[in-house]
Amino acid sequence: MRNPRKSHTQNQITTPQLSYDCRRKIYRAQMVALHLHLDLLDVDFNAIQIYLPHLLSYIHDDIKAIDRELISLGLFDEAMGKRPRKTDAK
Repeated sequence: MRNPRKSHTQNQITTPQLSYDCRRKIYRAQMVALHLHLDLLDVDFNAIQIYLPHLLSYIHDDIKAIDRELISLGLFDEAMGKRPRKTDAK
């Protein structure tokens, strides 16, 4: 007798997934950092750009939100020394 196997859909349900908002924040932080890098290649370093602190704060807020979501999904449990969470069996 064959062992019953989980369907592809069941595997997707039990695997933690990042939200669309988290993915959007990752992409936004990536693009802001890229454009900041390109802009700083052209800038005179004697004059600080007035927007620089705001951009760095913006990136910080996005990364902080992403970190919270990853922790809430239990994806850092092992790295943080916590016991792994049990997946929901449905």
